[in-house]
Amino acid sequence: MPLVNWLHRTATLGRLLMIAIVSVALRYGLMPRMGAKLMSTPHAGPLDLMFAYTPTVAFAHIAALSDEGRQAYRLFLVTADVAYPVSYVLLFAWLIIMLKRNTRWERSCFPVALPLSVFGFDMLENVSIIGLLTAYPAQPVALALMASIFTTLKWIMAGASILVILLLVLLRISRAISRR
Repeated sequence: MPLVNWLHRTATLGRLLMIAIVSVALRYGLMPRMGAKLMSTPHAGPLDLMFAYTPTVAFAHIAALSDEGRQAYRLFLVTADVAYPVSYVLLFAWLIIMLKRNTRWERSCFPVALPLSVFGFDMLENVSIIGLLTAYPAQPVALALMASIFTTLKWIMAGASILVILLLVLLRISRAISRR
């Protein structure tokens, strides 16, 4: 898998620290500024921050936005909500790669595939939500269901990625203790 090979070759402490800084800057700098309009409209918060939602909830959130709010949400989804996933996926993948070095899982692609799947589901979620925003006032139920499924899968894979990171940290700690 060329992408996984590239991630293995480029995983260094310096890059990990750099992407951590970029992720924090995007998450706490750019995203709140761009998302302010969405967060300030009652009953219209971003769908992608929920774990799951029904089509009725999705359509209510979209309807609560003004035309300008829907346009701002679309812009957010194709800018900040692409840049931030790239940064956190690199952060998770590089961290997993660095933690699994010199372990029996060093050659396994599965742990690295988890954050990559988060990115895939996040992008599918964004495309689905953009479709819902663009279709408004139409209410394509199948698209809303797909968006919710992609959102839920994104959060499940993100949780699994964090769990793998925690398990690898525990493995490293137990190895360090046993070597004493």
